[in-house]
Amino acid sequence: MSELDFFRHYLGLTTREGDLIKYKADISVDGIEIHNVKISNRDSLYEPKGIIVGNDSAGKKVLMGPKEKIEKIKKSKKIPIDVSNTTIHKTIKEDSFFGFYAVHSIAKIAYEWYCYINDITEYKEEYQEIVDYILGNIKEDVVDIIIDGNYYYTIDRMMEIGDNSLFQYDDIDGYRYVVFNLWRTISYRVKICQSPDKVSLNERLIFKVYLYKINGIKDKDPQQFEIHFRGFLMDYIFKTMRTQDITKNPDIWKVFQNRLGKIISTISLSIHRLKQEVEKISINLEKYQLGKIDFAKFLGFGDESILITIDVIRKLYLNIDKYDYGKTFNENLPIILNSDRNIIHKTKEDKREIEEGLMTMDKDNDLFENIRNWINVFNEIYMKEIQKNP
Repeated sequence: MSELDFFRHYLGLTTREGDLIKYKADISVDGIEIHNVKISNRDSLYEPKGIIVGNDSAGKKVLMGPKEKIEKIKKSKKIPIDVSNTTIHKTIKEDSFFGFYAVHSIAKIAYEWYCYINDITEYKEEYQEIVDYILGNIKEDVVDIIIDGNYYYTIDRMMEIGDNSLFQYDDIDGYRYVVFNLWRTISYRVKICQSPDKVSLNERLIFKVYLYKINGIKDKDPQQFEIHFRGFLMDYIFKTMRTQDITKNPDIWKVFQNRLGKIISTISLSIHRLKQEVEKISINLEKYQLGKIDFAKFLGFGDESILITIDVIRKLYLNIDKYDYGKTFNENLPIILNSDRNIIHKTKEDKREIEEGLMTMDKDNDLFENIRNWINVFNEIYMKEIQKNP
């Protein structure tokens, strides 16, 4: 499922070795479109150490790189380009989330989680259908997609972008299901087996939801959410749609595209993720002060994570008098950011405003001192947080 690497990268996930996840995307460089380019970060585009390989709209190979390396390639048309005018974009493909391999992988995750959470250690005949589906022996629909707005409103309040959640429940159709919410974007409902219990729609149903945070932390106890029916006669608990029908419905597909798009424009903040970004900024700040890198390189050529992190530690510095060291970082952050959630959503205009503000400080020779002060305040908060929660 390499198509998901683009989203994993923007969620801040790394390989087992701690390296940035590389992904393929399309880029626009000085008016030229290059497709299927392998990218690790913005530096790899603005300051490529080697040759970047992609394809043009006709499928012909396109090479981009430093002039001295391109000049060595014979029998090729060479065009000088201005890499300062570079944008990265990615077309979200339906198959990445609703195709054969995607839904079968989801079914496997749901079944394995179900066995784990219920201490099932051996195969039982009642799971024949789901096992056959995972192995590709049957084509029956075992996975569908929840499209219930009320459900998403409730589950979104429990999660941050990048988190995963799972829960099991018995539906009135006589089957037991596992619901897997991927990154707080799409919820897959996977049929596990026939339900041993008969379900009756009382005034409310309670579901135990297991949350798996993007920072790798699992909640010790499941959270609960309820559905109140208030006497309505229903023939389903959650409104769902077959995976193959999602993209046939433009309105439904657009909703999921928008939810997936938030991964790119939103950063879920934890003190550990901020610490990683602050360390990078601190190193590059020293390099910039010594003249080893320029301003654009310092800001990662407009990297969203760097700009947003700088903005957050600036706000921590300006509002340190509001910070309550008796509370956790996550409890303080919404107050500091004037938000009800530990997430930051920035538009292109917001990011441009942050960058222009930093440019003004740089011209006034205040950039180094200001950011160093902001980093010092964050590090003080970080050390006290770690002491409380080692």
